[in-house]
Amino acid sequence: MNFLIFGVLAPFAYFLIRFFIKRMVINFIQNAKRNSNVKNMSKCEKCEMFFQEDEINLVDGKSICNKPACNK
Repeated sequence: MNFLIFGVLAPFAYFLIRFFIKRMVINFIQNAKRNSNVKNMSKCEKCEMFFQEDEINLVDGKSICNKPACNK
């Protein structure tokens, strides 16, 4: 009887509990990222300031911001 409980059922129950908890944590993290208002930032390679990704242009493989001083 002990073999059945500790050898078969306990490892199976441990696997199921661990699987469901891991899935809940991953879903929680994904939902937190999706619902946050944090923007992805990129660094301008000329002025070395950080801007939102929609304000950065890729010119010759370099990240350049939209400021007139950097666009020259």
